[in-house]
Amino acid sequence: MRAFRKLLVGTIGALSLVGLGSASVGAHSDTLLEFNSMSPVTGAAVGAVNDRGLTGGGLPWVIKSGRGEVDGDGQVSARVKGLIIVVAPVNGKNPIANFSATVSCITPGGIVNVTSGLFPASSTGNSKIKATVTLPSRCDKPELFVGTTTKTGAFVWFAESNAEDED
Repeated sequence: MRAFRKLLVGTIGALSLVGLGSASVGAHSDTLLEFNSMSPVTGAAVGAVNDRGLTGGGLPWVIKSGRGEVDGDGQVSARVKGLIIVVAPVNGKNPIANFSATVSCITPGGIVNVTSGLFPASSTGNSKIKATVTLPSRCDKPELFVGTTTKTGAFVWFAESNAEDED
């Protein structure tokens, strides 16, 4: 009987440790996407539809820095600095008053893009986006695009997140 109690107590203790370990892994896996750099629309991407079904801006853009993250609850945080157009007729400014962010997910049914509301953007191309979007139940290989929503409701992107190994 004593041996059985020791075995039972030991088993419960071991299962408790396994459960705690699982809880901490789950807490860290909530971040779907984290990035510390972004690539602007340039070259062939200007005005073209990319592999996520999103159209690049109509002129080439440059960016000083971009960073952010998206979590499993759809919390989006992105900060861009110096996201501007450097060709005529704009010549070194951001002509867009508001930026938005689109999270692009690969799902079993195809690509799903969800877009935030609009956030103020300065003429020097600085903006901070903090929003919540409704993500699909499964979001594989997420990417974040910063751009704007046009009057027709279409999203046009100016910069996209880089995977950590693409800095």
